[in-house]
Amino acid sequence: MRTMTLKKGGTDFSPGWKRVTISKAKYGDWEGTKYLDIWFENYPESLNARVYAKNGKNGEEFAIGQVFRFANAGISGGLEGADGTTVMKIDDEANNLVGTHVNAYFYKDGDYSRVLKQVAPTVFNNDVENFSENDVTYWKTRAEAYYKDYVVKKTANGYDNPSADALQPPF
Repeated sequence: MRTMTLKKGGTDFSPGWKRVTISKAKYGDWEGTKYLDIWFENYPESLNARVYAKNGKNGEEFAIGQVFRFANAGISGGLEGADGTTVMKIDDEANNLVGTHVNAYFYKDGDYSRVLKQVAPTVFNNDVENFSENDVTYWKTRAEAYYKDYVVKKTANGYDNPSADALQPPF
């Protein structure tokens, strides 16, 4: 005799934005480049977003940091800079992402669903900054532009694997 658990309703793999809860996060290394994989509640282990570390002109890593920022995870405060900037303090332990929420963009790659490596925040306030609906829309629009300019163009240019977005090196 065996048992079988039946889920009510289906998991939504349709293209577009979804508010998701991060269920697991793990760092890795690909040919010397650090990356962060994130998985989501109610989605299979085979569906994740991989975010490669990228450094800005000032040498500061921003791509993985943006995931923590937009998930409101590990943020312990900020310091005001002399030039009007704020330096955010983030504990970037991967487990700090578990249970947090982001907006994730799902897209089709042939028969498969993929998650874009750029996430967008949800509406929230913390000690350092606030994200309004307008802010969320702004970050979603930026991610969609990346999708159109890079992911879709890979397909149009005849790349073998248009989902290489999830695997692309950080340059």
